[in-house]
Amino acid sequence: MVTLTRIEDESQQKPEEKVFNAGEEEVESESEVETEDEFDENETLLQRIEALKDMILPEQRQYIASTLESAYSTASTLAKKCGNGLWILTSSTLLLGVPLALGIFGETQLNELEKEMQLQQGSSDLLASGSEQPATAAR
Repeated sequence: MVTLTRIEDESQQKPEEKVFNAGEEEVESESEVETEDEFDENETLLQRIEALKDMILPEQRQYIASTLESAYSTASTLAKKCGNGLWILTSSTLLLGVPLALGIFGETQLNELEKEMQLQQGSSDLLASGSEQPATAAR
């Protein structure tokens, strides 16, 4: 058993003695624990995150920062490449697809016009042949 005596200034009145047994640690009283864990109501989220910085080792912080930086760089590069590919696809579609669609539309209109002309010509032939038959019967 070890006995420790704490020598304090003259301003403090009573000396404090603590007795430690081998293998035992000092246990703080509940009042001391409560004062350390007091909750600050004015503390912001940013201040809490900054306090977490002390809990993470500098090597781990560096590793996390480099990992996040490389992930951001990769995502940024991927987004740029996808944007360029989308631009190429869109411009190619406009340059090749629009004239093709207009050509197909014009050809469709031309075919419909030809069909209408054939129908009109067939109906006029039918009317012309129908007017000739009664005239031949009267002779």
